[in-house]
Amino acid sequence: MSKLCFIISLVVYLSACATKTERVQPSLAVEHSNSQDSFFPVTSYIKGQLLLIDSLPITPLQIVSIKGKTDSIWRTKEILKQFLAPFSTTEISETNLTKYFKETRFNDQTINAITFTYDPRVKLPDSISLRHWDVYVDPENGVVSKIYMVRQLKEKGQSITQQLTWQAGKLAKISTILNKPDGSLELLKEEQFIWNFE
Repeated sequence: MSKLCFIISLVVYLSACATKTERVQPSLAVEHSNSQDSFFPVTSYIKGQLLLIDSLPITPLQIVSIKGKTDSIWRTKEILKQFLAPFSTTEISETNLTKYFKETRFNDQTINAITFTYDPRVKLPDSISLRHWDVYVDPENGVVSKIYMVRQLKEKGQSITQQLTWQAGKLAKISTILNKPDGSLELLKEEQFIWNFE
Protein backbone atom coordinates (compact mmCIF):
# COMPACT_ATOMS: atom_id res chain seq x y z
CA MET A 1 0.00 0.00 0.00
CA SER A 2 2.85 2.41 0.85
CA LYS A 3 4.39 1.71 -2.58
CA LEU A 4 1.12 2.66 -4.26
CA CYS A 5 0.89 5.90 -2.21
CA PHE A 6 4.48 6.77 -3.13
CA ILE A 7 3.89 6.12 -6.85
CA ILE A 8 0.68 8.18 -6.83
CA SER A 9 2.47 11.04 -5.01
CA LEU A 10 5.33 10.90 -7.52
CA VAL A 11 2.96 10.98 -10.49
CA VAL A 12 1.10 13.98 -9.00
CA TYR A 13 4.40 15.81 -8.35
CA LEU A 14 5.73 15.11 -11.84
CA SER A 15 2.43 16.18 -13.37
CA ALA A 16 2.76 19.47 -11.51
CA CYS A 17 6.34 19.81 -12.79
CA ALA A 18 5.18 19.11 -16.34
CA THR A 19 2.45 21.74 -16.04
CA LYS A 20 4.91 24.34 -14.74
CA THR A 21 7.52 23.61 -17.39
CA GLU A 22 5.07 24.19 -20.25
CA ARG A 23 5.36 27.90 -19.46
CA VAL A 24 9.17 27.90 -19.51
CA GLN A 25 10.54 29.40 -22.72
CA PRO A 26 13.20 27.31 -24.54
CA SER A 27 16.75 28.22 -23.50
CA LEU A 28 15.38 30.57 -20.82
CA ALA A 29 16.63 29.88 -17.30
CA VAL A 30 14.52 30.91 -14.35
CA GLU A 31 16.12 31.15 -10.91
CA HIS A 32 14.09 30.59 -7.77
CA SER A 33 15.47 32.16 -4.62
CA ASN A 34 12.44 32.09 -2.34
CA SER A 35 13.20 29.97 0.73
CA GLN A 36 9.67 28.53 0.46
CA ASP A 37 10.48 26.87 -2.87
CA SER A 38 9.83 23.16 -3.14
CA PHE A 39 12.60 20.99 -4.60
CA PHE A 40 12.21 17.67 -6.37
CA PRO A 41 12.55 14.96 -3.63
CA VAL A 42 15.58 13.18 -5.11
CA THR A 43 16.28 10.91 -2.13
CA SER A 44 12.69 9.61 -1.98
CA TYR A 45 12.69 9.16 -5.74
CA ILE A 46 15.84 7.00 -5.71
CA LYS A 47 14.52 4.99 -2.74
CA GLY A 48 11.32 4.43 -4.73
CA GLN A 49 13.36 3.27 -7.71
CA LEU A 50 15.24 0.83 -5.45
CA LEU A 51 11.91 -0.55 -4.20
CA LEU A 52 10.88 -1.05 -7.82
CA ILE A 53 14.18 -2.84 -8.56
CA ASP A 54 13.58 -5.06 -5.49
CA SER A 55 10.28 -6.17 -7.01
CA LEU A 56 11.88 -7.23 -10.31
CA PRO A 57 13.46 -10.64 -11.01
CA ILE A 58 16.86 -9.18 -11.92
CA THR A 59 20.50 -9.39 -10.80
CA PRO A 60 22.51 -6.18 -11.29
CA LEU A 61 25.90 -6.34 -13.01
CA GLN A 62 28.66 -4.28 -11.38
CA ILE A 63 31.41 -3.00 -13.67
CA VAL A 64 34.50 -1.43 -12.08
CA SER A 65 37.18 0.44 -14.06
CA ILE A 66 40.42 1.49 -12.34
CA LYS A 67 43.26 3.03 -14.36
CA GLY A 68 42.27 1.35 -17.60
CA LYS A 69 41.52 -2.06 -16.09
CA THR A 70 37.90 -3.19 -16.07
CA ASP A 71 36.30 -6.04 -14.14
CA SER A 72 32.68 -7.10 -13.74
CA ILE A 73 30.68 -9.24 -11.32
CA TRP A 74 27.01 -10.05 -10.75
CA ARG A 75 25.83 -8.49 -7.48
CA THR A 76 22.84 -8.57 -5.18
CA LYS A 77 20.34 -5.72 -4.99
CA GLU A 78 21.54 -5.10 -1.41
CA ILE A 79 25.05 -4.28 -2.70
CA LEU A 80 23.47 -1.73 -5.08
CA LYS A 81 21.82 -0.02 -2.09
CA GLN A 82 25.16 0.11 -0.24
CA PHE A 83 26.80 1.52 -3.37
CA LEU A 84 24.33 4.44 -3.40
CA ALA A 85 24.43 5.08 0.37
CA PRO A 86 27.08 7.88 0.27
CA PHE A 87 24.72 9.96 -1.87
CA SER A 88 21.93 9.79 0.69
CA THR A 89 23.94 11.08 3.67
CA THR A 90 22.51 14.51 2.81
CA GLU A 91 18.83 13.86 2.17
CA ILE A 92 17.22 15.91 -0.58
CA SER A 93 13.55 16.43 0.25
CA GLU A 94 11.10 19.09 -0.90
CA THR A 95 12.20 21.80 1.56
CA ASN A 96 15.12 20.76 3.79
CA LEU A 97 17.88 22.26 1.59
CA THR A 98 16.14 25.37 0.23
CA LYS A 99 18.17 27.69 2.47
CA TYR A 100 21.43 26.25 1.11
CA PHE A 101 20.65 25.65 -2.57
CA LYS A 102 18.81 27.50 -5.35
CA GLU A 103 16.86 25.89 -8.17
CA THR A 104 17.12 26.86 -11.83
CA ARG A 105 14.75 25.38 -14.40
CA PHE A 106 15.15 25.41 -18.14
CA ASN A 107 14.05 23.55 -21.24
CA ASP A 108 17.19 22.07 -22.80
CA GLN A 109 16.18 21.28 -26.37
CA THR A 110 19.62 19.86 -27.21
CA ILE A 111 18.91 16.86 -24.94
CA ASN A 112 15.10 17.12 -25.05
CA ALA A 113 14.69 17.51 -21.30
CA ILE A 114 13.36 19.94 -18.74
CA THR A 115 16.37 20.36 -16.44
CA PHE A 116 16.14 21.28 -12.77
CA THR A 117 19.60 22.43 -11.63
CA TYR A 118 20.54 22.95 -7.98
CA ASP A 119 23.59 24.98 -6.89
CA PRO A 120 24.67 26.47 -3.53
CA ARG A 121 23.22 29.86 -2.67
CA VAL A 122 25.51 30.27 0.39
CA LYS A 123 28.75 28.79 1.73
CA LEU A 124 27.88 25.23 2.69
CA PRO A 125 28.58 23.85 6.17
CA ASP A 126 31.14 21.05 6.48
CA SER A 127 28.32 18.61 7.29
CA ILE A 128 27.00 18.88 3.70
CA SER A 129 29.20 17.04 1.19
CA LEU A 130 26.66 17.56 -1.63
CA ARG A 131 27.71 20.36 -4.00
CA HIS A 132 25.37 20.19 -7.01
CA TRP A 133 22.62 18.10 -8.58
CA ASP A 134 20.46 18.02 -11.70
CA VAL A 135 17.12 16.35 -12.39
CA TYR A 136 16.22 15.70 -16.04
CA VAL A 137 12.53 15.30 -16.90
CA ASP A 138 11.15 14.16 -20.24
CA PRO A 139 8.98 17.11 -21.41
CA GLU A 140 6.54 14.85 -23.26
CA ASN A 141 5.55 12.51 -20.42
CA GLY A 142 6.81 14.30 -17.28
CA VAL A 143 8.90 11.29 -16.22
CA VAL A 144 12.36 11.64 -14.67
CA SER A 145 14.93 10.29 -17.12
CA LYS A 146 18.18 11.03 -15.27
CA ILE A 147 19.61 12.38 -12.03
CA TYR A 148 23.17 13.70 -11.69
CA MET A 149 24.72 14.48 -8.30
CA VAL A 150 28.13 15.80 -7.19
CA ARG A 151 29.63 15.53 -3.71
CA GLN A 152 33.05 16.55 -2.38
CA LEU A 153 34.96 15.02 0.49
CA LYS A 154 38.41 14.72 2.01
CA GLU A 155 40.12 11.32 2.09
CA LYS A 156 43.59 10.93 3.58
CA GLY A 157 44.19 14.66 3.15
CA GLN A 158 43.16 14.61 -0.51
CA SER A 159 40.24 16.39 -2.14
CA ILE A 160 37.90 13.90 -3.81
CA THR A 161 34.89 14.54 -6.05
CA GLN A 162 32.27 11.85 -6.59
CA GLN A 163 29.72 12.10 -9.37
CA LEU A 164 26.59 9.94 -9.45
CA THR A 165 24.66 9.45 -12.68
CA TRP A 166 21.32 7.67 -12.23
CA GLN A 167 19.61 6.69 -15.49
CA ALA A 168 16.05 5.76 -14.60
CA GLY A 169 15.27 2.11 -15.16
CA LYS A 170 18.76 1.32 -16.47
CA LEU A 171 21.89 2.01 -14.42
CA ALA A 172 23.71 3.88 -11.69
CA LYS A 173 27.30 5.06 -12.11
CA ILE A 174 29.71 6.70 -9.67
CA SER A 175 32.92 8.34 -10.88
CA THR A 176 35.55 9.07 -8.22
CA ILE A 177 37.93 11.90 -9.15
CA LEU A 178 41.06 13.17 -7.41
CA ASN A 179 41.38 16.98 -7.36
CA LYS A 180 45.14 17.56 -7.50
CA PRO A 181 46.78 20.61 -5.87
CA ASP A 182 47.80 21.95 -9.31
CA GLY A 183 44.14 22.08 -10.36
CA SER A 184 44.23 19.02 -12.59
CA LEU A 185 41.87 16.07 -12.20
CA GLU A 186 42.55 12.34 -12.16
CA LEU A 187 39.83 9.72 -12.60
CA LEU A 188 40.57 7.20 -9.86
CA LYS A 189 37.67 4.82 -10.31
CA GLU A 190 34.44 4.38 -12.23
CA GLU A 191 31.81 1.96 -10.93
CA GLN A 192 28.45 1.23 -12.41
CA PHE A 193 25.55 -1.09 -11.72
CA ILE A 194 23.44 -2.08 -14.73
CA TRP A 195 20.09 -3.83 -14.34
CA ASN A 196 18.50 -3.17 -17.73
CA PHE A 197 20.46 -4.28 -20.80
CA GLU A 198 17.91 -3.30 -23.47
